[in-house]
Amino acid sequence: MEAWDIVVLGDGPAALTAASEAAKGGANVLLMSSTGLGDGGNAAMNGISCHIQEESNRGHREDTIRTGNFLSDQDIVAKYTTDALRTVDLLERRGVNFRRDAKGIVKGHYGAGHSKPRLCNAGDATIRECQQVLEEQCMRHGVTRRGDQVPLELVHTNYSINGITTLDMINGRVLTVQCKAIIIADGGFEAAFTSGSTSLGMDMAYRAGAPLRNMEFVAHAPLGVVGTNMIIPQSILSDGAMLHTPSGTAIDVSASSKTSEICSKMNEAGMTVLDARELGEQASWWATTFDQIKQRLGVDMHRQTIEVAPRANHTLGGLSTDENGRVVLQTWARWFTGVYAAGDACSSGLHGADVLAGNRLLDALCSGEAAGLHASEWIKKRKFTGAPALEESLNIAVAELSMLGAETEGPVQRLNPVVQRLCEILISTQTPAVNATDLASAAESLNQLSIRGEQLHCDETSLIANQNLLETLRAQAAIRLGLACVRSSELRTESRGLHQRSDYPDENSEQLHHNLVYNDGSTGTLALRKGPSGNWILNPTSAV
Repeated sequence: MEAWDIVVLGDGPAALTAASEAAKGGANVLLMSSTGLGDGGNAAMNGISCHIQEESNRGHREDTIRTGNFLSDQDIVAKYTTDALRTVDLLERRGVNFRRDAKGIVKGHYGAGHSKPRLCNAGDATIRECQQVLEEQCMRHGVTRRGDQVPLELVHTNYSINGITTLDMINGRVLTVQCKAIIIADGGFEAAFTSGSTSLGMDMAYRAGAPLRNMEFVAHAPLGVVGTNMIIPQSILSDGAMLHTPSGTAIDVSASSKTSEICSKMNEAGMTVLDARELGEQASWWATTFDQIKQRLGVDMHRQTIEVAPRANHTLGGLSTDENGRVVLQTWARWFTGVYAAGDACSSGLHGADVLAGNRLLDALCSGEAAGLHASEWIKKRKFTGAPALEESLNIAVAELSMLGAETEGPVQRLNPVVQRLCEILISTQTPAVNATDLASAAESLNQLSIRGEQLHCDETSLIANQNLLETLRAQAAIRLGLACVRSSELRTESRGLHQRSDYPDENSEQLHHNLVYNDGSTGTLALRKGPSGNWILNPTSAV
């Protein structure tokens, strides 16, 4: 049995930041990813928001709170927006090639929801640039990274972590890893709306008893390329790209329009195309995107338009965390001992009911740093525990996986129909016309689908590189998290931000709290947090 001070799940900006900060603090850190290493996800797609050309973070802070419809934890908003300038400076010093102005200073652009130009990026290279410098930090501080490691179970004793059980798909072994703390940072569940994949870490903690917070809020990216899984960064709009109908009628949006507003107007207009033919000298920042689209679709974006449509791209809900990244249970005063979360896997309190452009990467970096720093200090007084419980978990996992490919009664359940049905159900809940009857029907459908999901047949019996098994586990997790999303939507009997209901079209001041859902079917609420001084930065009730 291996033993590590801290295990980090994931391999994107949040996971890499958490791992490097924890290792820098003296912890022995193992980073594990269920996919191959080097996949940065799309958290950095549009860049990072920062008050780079302003005297203070006040505007950024207030834009974040207003865009989040006053459902943010305002102390978190104040902290992260204050840290944004330092975060951008660190990324720049470590090698991210941000776009600059004539004076050589990092340039801010207008982004969705921003009242000032504060979106910093490197064109379509932002994901690659950030991934590279963060991987270098992990190498510098001695983080051990392993790919193709599938988390199976979080082992704990009375909500105090002992370790995790994992499947090593490189050599086909089931392993237990003893640890003092775990940081879950392997993303959200947005792919459940398109491909059935999702965060295995979030689901693992959910099954272990951790609540999920604000799962009803799902953000869409407006520039999903129709017929592919590609999404063009929305920040291309700030360089002069335009949206219009095939007939040439312009869609009345700007680079600073809220993302949800852009998506809404695109849906109203019907078929929408992106026109990026007049970018001028800015076109060089999008060369890789243009090349990929030409190779895959044969469309030359220098001369032609391309059809785009909104697509689920970012789930704002997740494991409920405090300012130190600790996963909290029923109240702010009680946490799942030793369990942390960061990035899209958590609901940190920054976004609220809608997300400001560039705040997704800011959240990943700041929440990752907070979790890594706190965990590295906390584990110094912590001892390894729960070896017998880990052994028992290992034996159960081995026994369950030994049943792969076994014959079952009734028709064989295949993965594709289950995933397609899951996507249909979840997409049906993401319309402004949804009501209590629709949500109840979706919940019932997901409960029925979960039965089919547990009966999925796996054709391969070897545990080495068993992609069929991995996708089956992801689909089962996506069904559970999708049901949590629907249950949380039922709890919020109002329309606020990204959550819109036809039977409750108005905002309700009594709904100014976080919703919690648990795997055992119970629900709860969590109070909003005020500003650092104990007072509201912007009073929520005055805006309702």
